[in-house]
Amino acid sequence: MTTIAAVLSWKPDQLSGVVDDLVACRRTLVDLQDELDGGKPPTSWISEAAALARPAHQRLGDDLADTVAEISSVLTSVDTEGQTLVLACQQLSDAVQHARSNGFSVDTTTGAVVDMRSTEGQTETEAADRQAVCNEMVDRIEQALRNAVNADEQMAAVLSSAATGLDVGGDLSDASDTGAGQGRSDLLPPPEGGAADQNAWWNGLTEAEQLTVIADNPRWVGNSDGIPAWARDQANRNLIDDYRSELQDEADRLQDNLDDNRFGGTFTNDDARLEDVKNKLKALDEIDDTLAMGNRQLLLLDPYSGEQLHAAVAIGDVDTADHVAAFTPGLTSTVQDSLGDYDSHMAELQRLSEAEASRAGGDDGSVATVTWIGYDAPQMGMDLVNPGRSVLNDDLAQAGAGDLNDFYNGIDASRDDDPHLTALGHSYGSLTTGLALQQQNGVDDMVIFGSPGLGTSDIGDIDVPDDHSFRIEAKNDAVADGGVFGIDPSHMDGMTGLSAKDAELGGEEFEASGGHSEYLNGDTTSQHNMAAVISGNSDRIVYDDGRGAGDVLSWPVPGTY
Repeated sequence: MTTIAAVLSWKPDQLSGVVDDLVACRRTLVDLQDELDGGKPPTSWISEAAALARPAHQRLGDDLADTVAEISSVLTSVDTEGQTLVLACQQLSDAVQHARSNGFSVDTTTGAVVDMRSTEGQTETEAADRQAVCNEMVDRIEQALRNAVNADEQMAAVLSSAATGLDVGGDLSDASDTGAGQGRSDLLPPPEGGAADQNAWWNGLTEAEQLTVIADNPRWVGNSDGIPAWARDQANRNLIDDYRSELQDEADRLQDNLDDNRFGGTFTNDDARLEDVKNKLKALDEIDDTLAMGNRQLLLLDPYSGEQLHAAVAIGDVDTADHVAAFTPGLTSTVQDSLGDYDSHMAELQRLSEAEASRAGGDDGSVATVTWIGYDAPQMGMDLVNPGRSVLNDDLAQAGAGDLNDFYNGIDASRDDDPHLTALGHSYGSLTTGLALQQQNGVDDMVIFGSPGLGTSDIGDIDVPDDHSFRIEAKNDAVADGGVFGIDPSHMDGMTGLSAKDAELGGEEFEASGGHSEYLNGDTTSQHNMAAVISGNSDRIVYDDGRGAGDVLSWPVPGTY
C-alpha cells in the first residue's frame, strides 16, 4: 500500500523536464515524414531488389510510426498525470501541515490522525466540533492520497503498454495522435463521501479536467456539496435540456399507457405519476425563467429524488460573497409554483443586505442569497391526511434536514475562506432548518420566522454560536404560536426575538408584518432585520420579544420534543 510518506517523497515537478524532452523527440520523429516519403522506392523501379526494398521501406515506416505513437502516449500520460501528481502531492502536504498546525498528529505510515489537544473541560458541543474538524482532515488526506495513487497507477499502465509496444503504423502525424489518445486516462470519478471528500477530489483535477467533467459528466458535480458554485451552476445548466428530454419521454410513455388502458388510471398510478412528471417539466421552465434574470447560480437540480423537482438558485456569487444566506421555505412550496416569488424576495434581500453591510463599513460587503427547495415540502389536499407527507408531522422535514445540512457544509468546504453563513427558515421550512442545524454545520446565524417549532425545546441542540439564534413572529401568526414541533420558539431560552412591528431607525421607517406570510415583504421591519443579520450588522437590528396573546395562551406548553 502506498503511504503518505512515500507520496510526500515524490518529486513530480521534475516530470516537466521529461515532458519537454519527449516533445522535442516526438517533433524530430514526426518531421521525418517528408524524408520517409521521399525515400519510398519509385513505382518505376522494377527488379528483384525493388521487390525487397518496398516491404523494407514499409516496415521502416511502420516501426517509426509505432515509436512515435509510443512516445506520444508516454508524453501525454506524463504531462497529464504529472500535473495531477503535482496537485495531489501539494494537497497532501498542505493537508498534513494543516492538521499538524491545528493540533493533530498525522502518522505518515498508517495514515492515522490523532487529536493531541486535551479534552479536559470541553463541552459536548466543543468535542463534537473538534471531532468534525478531525474527520475533515482525514477526508482531505485520504482523498489527496487517492488522487496521487490513481495518477501514479494510470501513468504506470501507459508506460507498461508503451514498453510492450504499440502497433499503429501509418502516417507519423496520425500515429502521434493515436498514441496521444492511448495515453489519455479515464478521469478519476468522485468518491463516495461528504463535502470535504468531494472538494479534495475536485481540487485534485487540473483545470482542463474540471472543464471536461462539467462538459462530459455534469451529474458528477451538479448536486455535489463541496464543489464550487460556479462548477455546479455550469454542470446543472448543461443538464436542463437532458432532464427535460428524459421527463418528456417519461410523460409520453405514461400517456401512452393511459391511452391504451380502457379504465384510464383507475387501476394504476400512471395518472398521478404523469401529473408529477408534468409538474417537474413546469419546474424546469420556471428555472429557465429565473436564470434568465441574470446573476444567478443553479446549485441544485434534482428531478428524481422526490415527488417534486428539487432545486436551489443563488443570487450573487456563492464562491466569493462575504455573506451567504440560504432560505428554506415551508408548506405548499414547489419549484414550479414558488421559485419565482421566492427568488424575487431573495433578490431584494440580497440588495438590502449589501446596503446594510456598506453602512457598517469595512471590506466585507458582498452578499449571496439562496432559495433552497431541496426537499419535498408538504402540500395541501391529500397530503394533509397522508401520514408520511402531512404538515402535521415532521417526516418530510426529517427527510430534507440531512440534505440541507450537507448544503450548508458544502458551502464552507468549497471555499478557502470561511463566509459568514446565515440559515433562514420559514414555517415548516424552519422545522427543516432546525433539524438540519442539530447536526455539525458551518452556520453562523439562524433566523426562523413563522415557526411551528425547531424539532427541539432546547436551544443547546442547535449547533449555532450562542446568541446567534433569532426568531421573528408577526402579529396574528397562529402557526408561530402552535409549538407543534418542540416548544414555541418565543419561549425558548437563548432565542433572541427580532421585531416584526412598525419601527423607525435612523430616519427610516419600516412597516409591520402581519399574519403568516408577510415576513419577506418589502419595507417591513422583519425584512430589514434579516438583512441586518445576514450582513453581520448587529447595530442595525430591531429587537422585540414578539409575544402576543397567542404566546400567552400557549405558555408553557413545551410541544412534543
